[in-house]
Amino acid sequence: MSEELNREESDRFERLEARLNAMSTLVKTVITTLLLRGLLTKAAVDQILKEAAIALGDSPAGEAELQSVRADLPAHLRAAMGPAPDEDDHDH
Repeated sequence: MSEELNREESDRFERLEARLNAMSTLVKTVITTLLLRGLLTKAAVDQILKEAAIALGDSPAGEAELQSVRADLPAHLRAAMGPAPDEDDHDH
């Protein structure tokens, strides 16, 4: 029975982790889209993340996830913008 409970807990943990990853990716995608369309500024994103941290209260895990979102945004933006132009390609 203990093994069955451990497996159920493991499955539950995996589902929660997948949901967190999906929500984190969704947040980064929405912020990236709004930034690229000029509907948000970097300052606005910083303010949103500060307000989210305040709303979380004393939640080290939540704060860590917000820091992860903040840290991942530059790479997410670069990926959304596509590859950098090739400086050697002059269309000749």
